[in-house]
Amino acid sequence: MSALTHHLELDDLTRLEPAHLRRRLADLIHQYVHERSVALAETILCHIEALCLHPTDCREPEQLCAYHRLACHWRCLAEVQRLREQRGNPAWRP
Repeated sequence: MSALTHHLELDDLTRLEPAHLRRRLADLIHQYVHERSVALAETILCHIEALCLHPTDCREPEQLCAYHRLACHWRCLAEVQRLREQRGNPAWRP
């Protein structure tokens, strides 16, 4: 994902209501359990980052910290999945 595309997606996502973002995030995570891919992990990461940057959400330090930890987790999952796909084993299970 290019930096520009990532920025545009985050900008679009932060325009959504936080509750809608959280519902979409839950749906995406559920989908990832059944269809692991780098693109899906990065989409999940974008939604988490959008929640962190949302102008009306995530004002409490504890909540922001939790989202940052979650983002780190999904960044790692995306990278592990990328390596698995490069090695020809996209069906990796943690």
